[in-house]
Amino acid sequence: MISKSSKIVILALVLSSYSPISPVNLAPPALAKADQQSATTPPDVLEEQINNKSYQVSKMLVRCRPEQIWQILSDYNSAPSIFHTLKKCQLLADKGSTKLMHHEIRPSGLMATFHYDLEVKETGHRMLEWHRVNGDFKEVEGFWKLEPADAGRSTLVTYASYVNGGIFMPQALIKRQFRIDMPAVMMALKNQAETTTQIAARRTEGIRTP
Repeated sequence: MISKSSKIVILALVLSSYSPISPVNLAPPALAKADQQSATTPPDVLEEQINNKSYQVSKMLVRCRPEQIWQILSDYNSAPSIFHTLKKCQLLADKGSTKLMHHEIRPSGLMATFHYDLEVKETGHRMLEWHRVNGDFKEVEGFWKLEPADAGRSTLVTYASYVNGGIFMPQALIKRQFRIDMPAVMMALKNQAETTTQIAARRTEGIRTP
């Protein structure tokens, strides 16, 4: 297993090779901005103050119903096959709407794998919230939020995350990695949700056809 000091060195060396990030902007109206995104254009990652912490936030309009996206997000066993940076997602304890999960992630371009346990809270098939209970990093918090749009036929998806690496892992490096990986996570969810919906629709049409 790679030591914590080695992970920090790897993170610093790899991220230093990326081009500078454009300055963080204030978030525009969520639905209008998300609806302007092309079907193949990754969404922006913006910085928002949530509970006095600087979260990295991305929003995207997905052309399927919230319950269809919820099925994907709450299928924890299948998550690593959808999100390429998530190498392991293991359910450790199931307490109904609250679950204890073990995550192993490998950020894009890095050789280091990070391990931590999260307490995940599911709320009304519209919100998934989590926070770190042990493992790498000092703090890991975030949420998925699903809001119906287009009379319920589409969903405004919000993905927000905050990671505090402690004194040995600068926030600038963590934020830079979010700019790289968060859009890919959003596009992976969109592609999975919309492709699954299209396949289901074609099957339904085939059944109805005489």
